[in-house]
Amino acid sequence: MALLRRFGHDRSGNVASTFALSILPLVGLAGAAVDYSRATKLQSNLQQITDAAALSAAAAKASSSDARVNVALGFFRTASSPSQVSHEATASVSGKTVTVTAKDLLKTGILGAIGINEIVVAARSKAERIKQGPPVCVMALSHTASGAVTFARSSSFVADGCAIHSNSSSGNSLVVQGSASVKAGALCAVGGVSVPSSLAAMAESNCDRLEDPFRNLPEAVATGCDYNKKTVQPGDTETLYGDKTYCNGLDIKGNATLQPGLYIIKNGPLTISSQANVTGAGVTFYLVGQGAGFTFNGSGKIDLSAMTSGPYQGMLIVQDRVSNTGATNTLNGDSTTKLSGAIYTPTQSLTLNGSGTFGQASAFMPIIADQIKFAGSATARSDVNAVKTPAPLPVTWTGARLID
Repeated sequence: MALLRRFGHDRSGNVASTFALSILPLVGLAGAAVDYSRATKLQSNLQQITDAAALSAAAAKASSSDARVNVALGFFRTASSPSQVSHEATASVSGKTVTVTAKDLLKTGILGAIGINEIVVAARSKAERIKQGPPVCVMALSHTASGAVTFARSSSFVADGCAIHSNSSSGNSLVVQGSASVKAGALCAVGGVSVPSSLAAMAESNCDRLEDPFRNLPEAVATGCDYNKKTVQPGDTETLYGDKTYCNGLDIKGNATLQPGLYIIKNGPLTISSQANVTGAGVTFYLVGQGAGFTFNGSGKIDLSAMTSGPYQGMLIVQDRVSNTGATNTLNGDSTTKLSGAIYTPTQSLTLNGSGTFGQASAFMPIIADQIKFAGSATARSDVNAVKTPAPLPVTWTGARLID
């Protein structure tokens, strides 16, 4: 009893306070385990959202970086989140790469009792666009023209294994009207499309604006004149020579054999009449100056293939981008028309009035122009192994992958 009386009056220790102090670390550890589990689950959910946002923004059919940013941030406006969570998200675009970052502030439960009121949870994802679509073999470069690519009247066009693309942001960027019919690997426009119901599921709007693949071609040097208003008359037979300058145009009405080389057509048109018979391998026509356009009438025989080496390899017709004004271009082909090589008129329009099986004999005839109008039958084939061009044809962006 004396021992118990001494314990009751002993002030050298406080059991209650000692116990309270010892329990605080235990409470903190238990609270940390609970809140850490919640934070881990939240971080996993946040990472899934940033991954999906980056992939969707990178793969989206969008013509601007701002549009991709909006696609990414839209995920955070619609994504469900636990109560007491606040999303903070950013998105940026650099070339073909989209980066999305996000931060959540998780309000704690038990940890709040020891002064830890929130936990910061962060996630970051980076995705890049990848090219999976077919190569583009018909491409309008204009950024603003209405009907930059147009198929009119009863035209019939088949693009074997390749895509048709318009860079115009017009509401009617790519148009298929009347009884025209089109078959291609893809139909895509930066702006809007106006097509019949049979093509509605295939034709896409809000596509990426593609770069001109031949924008870096060198300008041909056209000093002096080797020929002036050169004409091959009906019934005549002549041999023409490359690496020459034909001033004020070249008009072929008779029979002509073209030797290999670069044919500079300066300040006038290149014309092949319906009664002409023209053959040539390894030739490139370079159109420069006032009125330097071309007209091919395919009732006669035309068999031309592009140069196979040098800066213009694979290019059959090249229009100078700087010094070429006041010209139009028309291609009237038929089954006897064989053109192997690219047709490139970046600041001029091109009208095609083919008939029959025009284009079937041409293994490689991509067309890139400011605007392109089809009013007849034609087949554009893109056998990229048939002819090597100075730069590869563009390919549509149709997918994305995570890279970080």
